[in-house]
Amino acid sequence: MQSAFSSSTPPKVSSISRRFSYALISIIAILLIAFTAIVLLYDLNRIESEMHERLGSAILFAENSLPTPLWNLDYMVVNEFVEALFLDQSIVYLKIWWKDQIISERVHPDYRHEQIDLDISKSWQKKSDMIAKSSDIYFKDKKIAKIIIAMSLKKVKKQALHQIYGAITLIILIMVAIWITSILVTRRYISKPLEKLQASASLIAKGDLDTFVDKSSSDEIGILSQHLDDMRQSIKQLFEELNVSKEKIEEYSRTLEHKVTTRTEELARSVDELTALGEIIKTVSSTLDLEAVLTSIVRNAVKLSDTDAGTIYEFDEKEQIFLPRINYGMSSELIYALRDYKLRVSDRTVIGQAAQNKAPGQIPDLAKVDDYPIPYLQEAGYRALLAVPLLREDRLIGGLIVRRKTAGKFPRRVVDLLQTFAAQSVVAIHNAQLFRELEEKGQELEVANKHKSEFLANMSHELRTPLNAILGYSELIVDNIYGDVPEKIREVLERVEKNGRHLLSLINDVLDLSKIEAGRLTLSLNDYSMQDIIQTVFASVEALAMEKNLDLKMMVPNDLINGKGDGKRIAQVVLNLLGNAIKFTEQGEVRVDVDLSNESFLVSVSDTGPGLSDTDQAKIFEEFQQADGSNTREKGGTGLGLSISKKIIEMHGGKIGVASTLGKGSRFWFTLPIKVDKQTEQL
Repeated sequence: MQSAFSSSTPPKVSSISRRFSYALISIIAILLIAFTAIVLLYDLNRIESEMHERLGSAILFAENSLPTPLWNLDYMVVNEFVEALFLDQSIVYLKIWWKDQIISERVHPDYRHEQIDLDISKSWQKKSDMIAKSSDIYFKDKKIAKIIIAMSLKKVKKQALHQIYGAITLIILIMVAIWITSILVTRRYISKPLEKLQASASLIAKGDLDTFVDKSSSDEIGILSQHLDDMRQSIKQLFEELNVSKEKIEEYSRTLEHKVTTRTEELARSVDELTALGEIIKTVSSTLDLEAVLTSIVRNAVKLSDTDAGTIYEFDEKEQIFLPRINYGMSSELIYALRDYKLRVSDRTVIGQAAQNKAPGQIPDLAKVDDYPIPYLQEAGYRALLAVPLLREDRLIGGLIVRRKTAGKFPRRVVDLLQTFAAQSVVAIHNAQLFRELEEKGQELEVANKHKSEFLANMSHELRTPLNAILGYSELIVDNIYGDVPEKIREVLERVEKNGRHLLSLINDVLDLSKIEAGRLTLSLNDYSMQDIIQTVFASVEALAMEKNLDLKMMVPNDLINGKGDGKRIAQVVLNLLGNAIKFTEQGEVRVDVDLSNESFLVSVSDTGPGLSDTDQAKIFEEFQQADGSNTREKGGTGLGLSISKKIIEMHGGKIGVASTLGKGSRFWFTLPIKVDKQTEQL
């Protein structure tokens, strides 16, 4: 604020006037100084108090506006908030931090500072030209940041100095004027103008910034009035600027809140879309129920695209038409009408055009489309349509369409969302098609396998009848029932009988396998003695072991308890294991061990034969599988014995296995429950 005054030479007065002037000047000077000091102190205190209130308001505004952006780590919104606060020129420093991380810090370009203590509020409070205030920011009772705001008092001090300088200048001018005009000036020129000036100053001091200040006088009192009016206008302008800043801050606050709301809505929408997509993917991966999967897809597509109804079509390649598979949000009358209408590729419908272009298509307003092929859609109230073709490797398999009762173009977000749902629909339809094909192939294989088993069973039965007759007649001839047989013929007949019995054993194996596969093999469950079974089998193969000079050993406890099961089939398993061990062992020993383990019989057959590789051990119990060694091939066999033995043991509820090392022999073992009350079904 600049002071304006005119200088003049004081007139000569008498000593009385001079003394009066000195006294009056002294009294008025003291009064003016006191009055000006009071007014200045009052104004300064009031302005400083108002700045404290503004600082408190800024802190409160930060506490209310910053928690959500800080919690969401939306620093762009935080920076916009800082920009808004710095519109107030009095704010010179702002810092937002948490622990050791500074989120935002800004210093007014005109303010220079050197080093700031960690407790910045105390550090700045020591400066006479600054006021600062700090606060903690909470989000749902959780402390997430701290903020400090500092305001400069330089402007207030500068204004105070101007006022002091003006007051001093004014006092000097008044003293000179009184000294010059003390004799001539009367009450008319001094008292009344000063009273008016005092009244105006009092009103201004009370806050009436629109009060009238009489500036009609051109003397020193008029100049004082002008200064007072300038001060009034300056204060008024300052308050107007503060109000403008407050309005701007409020406007920025509203804009900030709108942005936060918009961003929150976008995030919520994204969460809903991801949740829906996760639900669909989970449904697609967890079930083959195509109806349930497609219903979930079209329901979520309608919900998230803000539409009213939707349909998933399946494309019939033979008829070249779209068939509605799943409908959502539609009346039954409209569903029946859609089924009657034959939608085709390249027709004028939205799905036909989308299928032809192999890209999404939409109609923003049906009312603006002349002669749309499905008029009852508009009659039902639908105005906008969006269709996405269902493609798999460029092959059309269907389409997804949503309908809305309000006109308008679908945004890109909705189009992309529907394409995502369309991709999941393609996966679901493809999975269902594969499942149907697998079911059909499985049924065909099941029928073929059943026919094979029945054929093998019937053929084995037909082969056994004449073979038993051949064996019977051979035995009769060898036993001289039909007369003496020459020695050469006897040897031939013995070979015929031996090979016939081998063939009968092979046929029996095939018959057993076919019965097992056809589910017609049943166990005859009775009490049996494991010791008797082992001894009987041992006796039947003892001669074979002696022919090869093998040591045949048997280790069976004398007090072995009896079991319950099919003894005949168990003997068949033991005979197969012992026969194989003797057949494939050229020297050394073959040993049978029986023991009890966990309420089960543990039977093992060990040999010192060539052993089995890991590959052979993995497949030896499969049908028609043998070890690949040349020694095994030389011994022959169908590869059914171990497979049948495995199935018999498993039908008893037991397990069978092998432990072997190449060149060090093998150990085949099986376990059987001591008491088998019912047959275990085989898959």
